[in-house]
Amino acid sequence: MKKQKEKKQKFKILHDEIVFNGRFIRTIRRHFLDRDGHKIVWEMVERKTGGRNQKKKRIVAIAAITPKREIVLEKCFRVPLKDYTIELPAGLMDKPGESEKTAIRRELLEETGYAVSKVELLTAGPFNSGLTSDKLAIYLGTNARKIAEPKLECSEDIETILVPVRKLLSFIKKAQRHGIDVDLKLPAVLPFLSE
Repeated sequence: MKKQKEKKQKFKILHDEIVFNGRFIRTIRRHFLDRDGHKIVWEMVERKTGGRNQKKKRIVAIAAITPKREIVLEKCFRVPLKDYTIELPAGLMDKPGESEKTAIRRELLEETGYAVSKVELLTAGPFNSGLTSDKLAIYLGTNARKIAEPKLECSEDIETILVPVRKLLSFIKKAQRHGIDVDLKLPAVLPFLSE
């Protein structure tokens, strides 16, 4: 692949104007100069959980695989969508001093009752970067076994689903045909599971 000539961006952030400051998020108007020197205002959302080090913390998700090569998924009610989605177990790094690996193990256990013996990073980066500063890390967990009952928060409605890895793509397609939203993190792990 030919390396494309990189175009230097000369954006200059001027200041942030907080429009709404809620318990978990803030809405910001970010004022900046574009590469031609024009003043622009970008509306965005920033997560507040995680304290001062939130910029270093990512949302964590896990593709947990059982010894029978099944992936542990969740059918989860999402209030903003007013509906259920199928997704990977995921959560925030919102405990002081918690590492990503510890956070994803905790979230997996709380939401599904499953634990994994090994956790390795698959991929990480921004998602929905036109709206939010959030970054995501997706992990692979192996030898997933149910060791407890889920401990859901009152605001959570989560059902655990096991799907054979070899049938995951057809499961996703069938869910979508039936009008069920599938979180895009789920098909994003497909290439990693075939290796």
